[in-house]
Amino acid sequence: MPRDSRPTRRRPLPRPAAPPPEPSPEARAAQQARLEHEERTLLVKRLKVLAGVFVLFVVVVLAQLVVAQVLKRPQQVVAQTVDTSRGRITDRDGGLLATDSFIYEIYVNPTKYNREKFPPERSAPLIGVPVETLQNALAQNLTAVQLTKSATKAQCDNARRSKEVSEYVWCDEKRRRSYPLGPIGAHLIGFANASQTGQTGAEAFYDEWLRTDGAWSSDQLTGSGEPIPQAWELYLPSRGGRDLVLNMSAPLQYSAEKRLVEALAKYEAKGGSIIVMEARTGAVLAMANWPTFDLNLYNQAEAAAWQNPAVGLLYEPGSIFKVVTYGAALETRTMTPDQQFNDTGSYEVVPGAKPIQNSQKRKLGWVTGWQALGESLNTVSADLAIQMGPEAFYRYVSLFGFGRPTEIDLRAEAPGMVKRYGTEQWNLVDQATNSFGQAISVTPIQMINAVAAIANDGALVQPQVAQSLVLNGQAHRLPVRKLEQVMTPETAKTLTQMMVYTVDNYEAGKKLAPGYKVAGKTGTAEIPEQAGYTNPLTITSFVGFLPAADPRIVVLVKIDEPKKSRWAEQVALPVFGSVARDAIGVLGIPPNNDMP
Repeated sequence: MPRDSRPTRRRPLPRPAAPPPEPSPEARAAQQARLEHEERTLLVKRLKVLAGVFVLFVVVVLAQLVVAQVLKRPQQVVAQTVDTSRGRITDRDGGLLATDSFIYEIYVNPTKYNREKFPPERSAPLIGVPVETLQNALAQNLTAVQLTKSATKAQCDNARRSKEVSEYVWCDEKRRRSYPLGPIGAHLIGFANASQTGQTGAEAFYDEWLRTDGAWSSDQLTGSGEPIPQAWELYLPSRGGRDLVLNMSAPLQYSAEKRLVEALAKYEAKGGSIIVMEARTGAVLAMANWPTFDLNLYNQAEAAAWQNPAVGLLYEPGSIFKVVTYGAALETRTMTPDQQFNDTGSYEVVPGAKPIQNSQKRKLGWVTGWQALGESLNTVSADLAIQMGPEAFYRYVSLFGFGRPTEIDLRAEAPGMVKRYGTEQWNLVDQATNSFGQAISVTPIQMINAVAAIANDGALVQPQVAQSLVLNGQAHRLPVRKLEQVMTPETAKTLTQMMVYTVDNYEAGKKLAPGYKVAGKTGTAEIPEQAGYTNPLTITSFVGFLPAADPRIVVLVKIDEPKKSRWAEQVALPVFGSVARDAIGVLGIPPNNDMP
């Protein structure tokens, strides 16, 4: 298209504006006066707003004073504290063992006391406290005095419903730990104190897990977790979502404690322990001790009763330790079961030393290895230990777990006492006497765990009190932890056969658990004193497992200082039979009378 041939017009450039005229002095003065007036007006408005806020504040304060002074209501201060709630603990079947509950503390304000309106003689029964308690509290010049720290909800409800009482008294709700089974399983479960902090047992060991504010991170849990069984859903998960399931069977725990108390009464014994453990996993199914205490009344028991004797109390095990010596002798090929030994009734370790003798000074002559263990001959045990040499003997003592903690998930575990050969405290006679459980100190949990290794094809595992950590309804099962391979499965089988022979050699051995082969060993231990083994009382024990061909449970019975009899075969052995039969019924172990 052709361009427009018309000439373009340019827009005219704008002309610069003329400068405004300079104001006169009178105009400038008028403008300044106007600005000052506006500033004064704005300041007055701001002062009015501030005055209104101040008046509102005064009204609120006066209203509070009216409520406090005119109505004479006691002021209650609620402290802002961290959540100290704890998760629940159940047994292996979902039975409730520990949970949070609430107690109530009742307070009174003596400064508001008016005798005419609040007579102690009439008000104390309404509160549920003695009249003297209320009178003593009202005599104090304080704004808050505690009347009771263990009131019931009903007491608080009564105080709230009474207009006469509620003007002067108020309740404060406190969280505390509650144990539905009372004394049952006291040393396994343990207790948490008034500050909701675990002090003993599983409550202490898993304190950081159970506390809502605990430092045990969920990142430390094993596996991704599985939904909890339906049987656990009655009590789990708790509101906090961090719970604990024990291996303990509440019915079996009750049975073990009952059998222990019966035995102590029957034999007039000082105390004792019974432990039931799964042979393959180390799961602690029951752990009974005497003396014991009620978990709900722990502060009324002596602190010594809180200690768990099964893991923290040392004793000389006596002849049950011979299974360790025979296991080491079999594994090192120092002996075979059919080997012949000449028992002369005395064994001299070194010239001039007191010779080793059998109990009741027996002398059996030529015996096999089967018979030597079955008859519990000290002379043969000492001979085997000396033949092995100190290095081999004490290596197996250590492999079986003695002289060191089992690492059970309970606090205050004692490591035991084993003299180290080659030191000034040790001599060859110690090695000989150690072979049959003298001059060596162990704990019941060490002893049963060592025998469990025999039942478990020679594998020593860590004993476990807890089965699972539960997070928001997901169960994280604790894995079985193998500590040592003490001996070959073949050696373990041979030793088991020798232990079956030993049990069958007892008068009541075949009647312990009809329909089941039992492998085990008795121990009658003398009690060392400063003057030597002069105490006529003993510690009797028996440890064994069943069925021998396919071990399911291991049971240890230890009875301290029975007065009616000093021999384990008469005291500990029948108690083992009662506990074993109870366990068979509770756990549903099928009969098995096969030889291993």
